Amino acid sequence: MTLQKILLLSLFMLPLASQAQEVKELNLNKDQLAGYSKSYKTAEVIHLRKFLNRYVNARTEIAAEEENAAKILDGFKIDKKILKGKFMVYQYSNFVGGGKGVSIVSQDHPEVILDFWVYKIDDKNCEIRDLLIQDDNRNLDDFKIVYRNYLRHKTLFM
Repeated sequence: MTLQKILLLSLFMLPLASQAQEVKELNLNKDQLAGYSKSYKTAEVIHLRKFLNRYVNARTEIAAEEENAAKILDGFKIDKKILKGKFMVYQYSNFVGGGKGVSIVSQDHPEVILDFWVYKIDDKNCEIRDLLIQDDNRNLDDFKIVYRNYLRHKTLFM
């Protein structure tokens, strides 16, 4: 994992690490924000948005290799309006099995967090290998405070 990715991951995880501390809004400096915004332009995040659009608009057109993730998403029974909406990239990091782990949070419904394994096949193509089911033990009120700027951001969303 590169130093930049470790820094980016720590920037987002650190504010939630201790419940004993006062909850403060996360404010990235110019360089940190520039690094964070790059995640939205990656092939993996772009493909993830296309997958969600395809899932909502034409569920039957999901590729066979992405069907497992689609079936898990079916089980969540998330309102299609939420899936069509804007998402904040919450985490973007290397995945043990290759590819990227991409966690996204609905900007309008921050209780909806989805953790995907996105694998880059070649320079132009990716596939969703899995939708990971994890316990979400976030304090939602604290989360909304810490990430307020990014849940409401007008240009950084997928």
